[in-house]
Amino acid sequence: MYRPRLIYYNDSRHYSFYRYDPPMSAQQIRQPVDELLGTHVDLLSYGLASGQTFLHDTQVGLRWGEQMPSHNHGVMWWRAYENSCQAIEAGNDPLQIVVDRAHGKGLRIMCSLRMNDASSDSDGNYYMFGKLKRDQPEIMIGAEAAGDHPYAATCANFELEQVQQERLDVIEEVCGRYGADGLEMDPYVNVFFAPAKARELAPVMTSFVRRVRTLLDRIGQQRGEKLVLATRAHAVEEVNLEAGLDVRQWLKDGLLDLVIPVLPGGVLDADMPIQWLVDSARATGVGVYPSLAGVPNDDRFHLAPMEMLRALATRLHKLGADGLYLHDLKWPHGEREYQILRELSDPEIYERKTKLYAASQQNDGADSRLPPRALPATLIEGHPLVVPLQVDDRLTSARADGALVSGHLGIRIIQTCPRDELRFSFNGVPTTPTKVEHFYGGLVPYAAVRAGFQERINTHYWFYFDLSPDQLIEGDNRVEVEMTSHFTDLEDDRVVYQAELELRYDEPAVPRAGQM
Repeated sequence: MYRPRLIYYNDSRHYSFYRYDPPMSAQQIRQPVDELLGTHVDLLSYGLASGQTFLHDTQVGLRWGEQMPSHNHGVMWWRAYENSCQAIEAGNDPLQIVVDRAHGKGLRIMCSLRMNDASSDSDGNYYMFGKLKRDQPEIMIGAEAAGDHPYAATCANFELEQVQQERLDVIEEVCGRYGADGLEMDPYVNVFFAPAKARELAPVMTSFVRRVRTLLDRIGQQRGEKLVLATRAHAVEEVNLEAGLDVRQWLKDGLLDLVIPVLPGGVLDADMPIQWLVDSARATGVGVYPSLAGVPNDDRFHLAPMEMLRALATRLHKLGADGLYLHDLKWPHGEREYQILRELSDPEIYERKTKLYAASQQNDGADSRLPPRALPATLIEGHPLVVPLQVDDRLTSARADGALVSGHLGIRIIQTCPRDELRFSFNGVPTTPTKVEHFYGGLVPYAAVRAGFQERINTHYWFYFDLSPDQLIEGDNRVEVEMTSHFTDLEDDRVVYQAELELRYDEPAVPRAGQM
């Protein structure tokens, strides 16, 4: 079965057509390919604009912005429109340039298609208003059938043959006419049917996915190659089933080549529940490539540090992932991004490099069907709080080789004060902070706020502990915090907000200046 080392997604807009004033040159158009050359990415997932309107010279749909009587959504969206128009008029079809460039450089490319969206003619956003909705508005689910769902009313209804056929026409165009190596299905708003009956209509969606598989197989047979069919899938199976997406059945029926577990929201999460997908995919030889992208809910890091990404990647591989799916790295790519695109292709590269494991945090704005998280948690006098910290490094062999140097535990507590009395232990052994710092507060990344986390972390203390290699456990480590005496004159809750464990390995010193 097909196993790319690393998949990278570029949506064609935010890091391409939105970024350049017109006209874009062919060299600029092909940048999504060129910026990956020399890395270990061997499959590019390239977005088809909004999924309803397109930046290429489509013969089956509408082009981005062609219906706009005037451009009312800002300069970025106008740039995409004007760049696309001028490129096509000059004979430089953007999608053909990108596909040909990828093939010329030995890089496989699949097109990523948003399978549905909530665009309509009522909000004035004709940039994303597709041809089928324009010509046959009755194909939308409608307000009555949508109930209180925020997006469903103006989404296309996949019960209808013309809706399915329009999607198949787009897929045939990009894989047949343009020569893409396959398709990624992006559920996007995760609506395909009237919400009240979506679950019972899962066989309809399975039948549609089978039609996509058959189409790709036919095109591939004509070209003498196997085309890839991938899908993003919510990491919580119930979320997919409620939308009528029986991904487990798709795997059982052999319809997919790759599955990409995702957690919408843009915040890194150490506890993505992918085991059901790993088990189902392994039984049918399908590759599992979890999405590893986003920001931490942390005022210290507005971009995830390499040490944190290594820990998250190690966790996903331990759960059974075959590789990783990356996207939305800072652009243009710099030294940090190219380190990510090299290291994360193979867990053996970073097996014995510094890692930062962090306990996942509960987000009240996230889907309630996600597994509960231990943090944040309010301390109650006399009641110990236990926080699990999972470590997935192979510590036994690292200790035996003398490669594991030390561990460093950090605990952030909001609104504690010096007159509180706190007791700490790690894996049952009492421990004392080697360093304590306090901060007035801090602001988390914008993406974390959008996902539902609070914008500001209130006044807090960081407690740091130095640990020996023998104190660390491969698997579930237990951090215990107890407030043995509560200074009651300060009424605010004492909240354990974060817990993290840094593992340090014996690595060569990095020379500076004239050092060698």
